[in-house]
Amino acid sequence: MLPTAFRQYHVYFLFATWLLLQLYLYSYYGVKIVFDSHRYIRHATEMAVHHHLVWDRNVLYSGYTAVLAFFLKFQLPFKAVVAFQSLLSGLAASCLYALTQRVSGRWQAAFLATLAYVAWPDLQAWNFYIHTDALFCSILVIYTYLLLKAHRMRQLLLAMPLLGWLLFLRPNGIVIGVATFFYVLFLLKEHSQIIFRRVVVVASVLFILIVGFSFNRILHNIFSLIAIYQGGSLFGGHPFMAVTSSTPLYIPAPTSPLWQQLVLFIGHNPIYFTKLFVLKFIVFFAQIKPYYSSLHSIAIALFIYPAYILAVRGYRKPTLTQPQRLFFVVLVGLQATIAAATLPDWDNRFIVPLLPSIFLLAAVGFPAGQRER
Repeated sequence: MLPTAFRQYHVYFLFATWLLLQLYLYSYYGVKIVFDSHRYIRHATEMAVHHHLVWDRNVLYSGYTAVLAFFLKFQLPFKAVVAFQSLLSGLAASCLYALTQRVSGRWQAAFLATLAYVAWPDLQAWNFYIHTDALFCSILVIYTYLLLKAHRMRQLLLAMPLLGWLLFLRPNGIVIGVATFFYVLFLLKEHSQIIFRRVVVVASVLFILIVGFSFNRILHNIFSLIAIYQGGSLFGGHPFMAVTSSTPLYIPAPTSPLWQQLVLFIGHNPIYFTKLFVLKFIVFFAQIKPYYSSLHSIAIALFIYPAYILAVRGYRKPTLTQPQRLFFVVLVGLQATIAAATLPDWDNRFIVPLLPSIFLLAAVGFPAGQRER
């Protein structure tokens, strides 16, 4: 375990590690403008120059395009955007440290969780992309800190603007909303069983209505899941180990509503769909890709896989409350399920927002001595 004598220096060490990695990654990546970046920039330009919000699929990312529009409005270069994203990751690191120390009661655990966050290049590299991932990850860490440290309703309300931002940074921001709902719900359960039951009933009705109204529209605006399933891909952008069927697949009529196409496809191809779903779930957490270098794959195996094991151990620790456990399990489980039901991306970016929570739980589960405040 970390020596106590290191305690007075460890924060400086974390800052130096974060700063050096940011400088190195900037020298390596510069400003990365990739495929999706162009549509974000076009959408932001409409907002900044023409003061017009285009109502297309990019509305689902308006929390990010609004940030880009701000920088474009003041004619600031994209270097300023990545600097903002980098600095925000530093603020998120501070929040992760404070939250881990609060949950575990140990500065050593806080150090380990924050060190993993600031030193893992696969996470910090996204600060230099004109993409939603870095901002989504940083805001999620800050939001989680504000949410889980709150003891009163007024303190919970302080986190709500960040939740609103997360919901519009990218479509899977809804995962944060669901995790928050279960967290607050079980806080209510500890306070009053009667209120808990009433909220469950009302929320269930609202959930069914919202899903029924929006599910088909969301599917229509994003992508065709049937085409993804039919191709058998395990992750986007690469055909490696694509799943095939020994019998011809049943393909629903493309004129049917999208929700109906999904039900029919799964109902007629249950073994194929189950195999595809389970393998994509594994691929999502495995992270190793066939086009990664041997060094990269070894680093993932030696660093990320032990973190998973420690995170499971940390999840079981009594230092976490039941609502906190539920928040983390819904956050990680639902995000992984959505990725498996759609398609994990080729560059592992869909797991990036989960890594801070995994690092926190792993640090809590790391073998330690006596708990201290």
